[in-house]
Amino acid sequence: MLNRHSSMQKRQVLTLLMVSLFSRRLASAFVYSPRYKRTTSTFVARRSNNNAGSQASTLSQEQIWQERTIASTQIFSTASKPDDATEVTPTPPQVPRKFQPWPFQYHEELTLTVEALTNRGIGVCRASISATDLPADRKITSEEESDESLDVENKGWVVFVPSVIPGETVRCRIYRNFRSYSEADLIEVIDKSAQRVEPVCPLFAECGGCQYQHMDISIQREWKTSQVQELLERVGKLDPDSFPSTRPTVGTDEVYNYRSKITPHYDKPIKTENGIGDLKIRAIGFKKKTNRQLVDVPLCHIATDRINEKLADYREEKFLDALEGRLKKRKKGATLLLRDALIYDGAGEDSDVEPEPIVETDHNVYVKTIVKDLTFRFLAGNFFQNNPYMLPVMVDHVLEAATPPNTAGNQMTHLIDCYCGSGLFCLSASKEFDVCVGIELNAKAVQEAQFNANLNQISNCKFVAASAEAIFLSKDPVEVVTKETDPSTGQIISEALTSTLVKDFPTDTTVVVIDPPRKGCSEEFLEQLYNFSPARVVYMSCDPATQARDTEGIVGAGYSILIVQPFDLFPQTRHIESLIVFEKEVSN
Repeated sequence: MLNRHSSMQKRQVLTLLMVSLFSRRLASAFVYSPRYKRTTSTFVARRSNNNAGSQASTLSQEQIWQERTIASTQIFSTASKPDDATEVTPTPPQVPRKFQPWPFQYHEELTLTVEALTNRGIGVCRASISATDLPADRKITSEEESDESLDVENKGWVVFVPSVIPGETVRCRIYRNFRSYSEADLIEVIDKSAQRVEPVCPLFAECGGCQYQHMDISIQREWKTSQVQELLERVGKLDPDSFPSTRPTVGTDEVYNYRSKITPHYDKPIKTENGIGDLKIRAIGFKKKTNRQLVDVPLCHIATDRINEKLADYREEKFLDALEGRLKKRKKGATLLLRDALIYDGAGEDSDVEPEPIVETDHNVYVKTIVKDLTFRFLAGNFFQNNPYMLPVMVDHVLEAATPPNTAGNQMTHLIDCYCGSGLFCLSASKEFDVCVGIELNAKAVQEAQFNANLNQISNCKFVAASAEAIFLSKDPVEVVTKETDPSTGQIISEALTSTLVKDFPTDTTVVVIDPPRKGCSEEFLEQLYNFSPARVVYMSCDPATQARDTEGIVGAGYSILIVQPFDLFPQTRHIESLIVFEKEVSN
């Protein structure tokens, strides 16, 4: 038993297991990575525009594998081989039980051209097939006839392929068919784009954490700009001439080692095969690009250096916990936390003590970060934006959008920050407004926001634990400190504690900042926003698709778009942060 070994022996066993595990993962990445050319080739069931339909209906799974076997044998025979070499017939893959075998067989290989990228960072290809070959249960209904994606006769069958660039010709392998599209793994890039670069991470082809490492950073940002514009036109149903064109995506020079929080996972520990130790963890990392299985990730190239240093020790600790039986009672896997921040020691902001960095793994420990000249304390497990290099840039853009007078010449005096979290935007804007109110459903986050107001000696911000959907209907007054300033000097003349309802804020000088979760705003919230009718709405979103959906309603309620500004908050990934500034149209 392992508990009889010395500490040194335990670590030797662990090291051997980790090396073996990483070697297998690295070998897998080598096989499937577009950076490496395979030494052998397999048959490609190529579909031309003329014979695509007939092939789709006549080629069976077994025939495809027979042809691949012949092709592989021919290729292998052209190379030198020992006299006693024996021919090996490849074993057909096990077809998943729920696999739908139309229009392509499982693991059927296609050669296709990439047309575009989706807002999820996946390449869009089209394969020529005949709509007459559709099975009875796949016939296009009258309700679906207007859906252009289902026009397979004229436009081709959509196949989604990861890690590609528009214009490239690629070879891919089908692994899933849906009603109107299929999904495939990338095998090889036949005709490479000049915009393709070498991914930094050897696990890029397999790990689902990054989608764009194969693209130059300038091209990544160009695509993010075009995706925001396209979503506003398609999902938001906006005429491109009715609003300013989307501005170029803003980013910083830190395109790797920038992320200050990661949450790797591991599955339920399993029994060891060789009897050494009690249990083992197969992988600690992130989900694959194509399924929910985990990729073992010893090092994450977009995480900060401090996180990667801690990750190595943390992984060793968890592997040892499994081997030594400390995870016996765990009935499922777990998600780990690594947060790169500053130690919160309770010292005031006027302290001369230099803040010390830490990588915290406990969700319930307070840490802090500094954004511009403000300090924010928060629980390590709570939400706080994870790119410290981009945060000051985003805050500046929000303030520049919120503070100027509106077209009627009214200076903005009141700010309502919906979904305020720990108070980032509300507190950052406090110097520019007479009154700031933040609303957040998470009561702990509201406590942190109010604490941060006191920590930074800000008196004109008040935070309320409530649903954003009810803030304009609330009958609970908000007590805030109002300031009277000298118009000529801008200096504060007097301060007074006043009590007022949010719905009674002056609408012609009030800005509403919205930073909702990925699902966007609810209809209830938007209806109340329209009824309140603030002079300006500043909408920051982590999902441009739901933001575009909400934009249709906001524009329909009498607002015009002033600015559309994307941010590259997470380089090398598909994620986009998008800012849209709306202003209430003033009737003449």
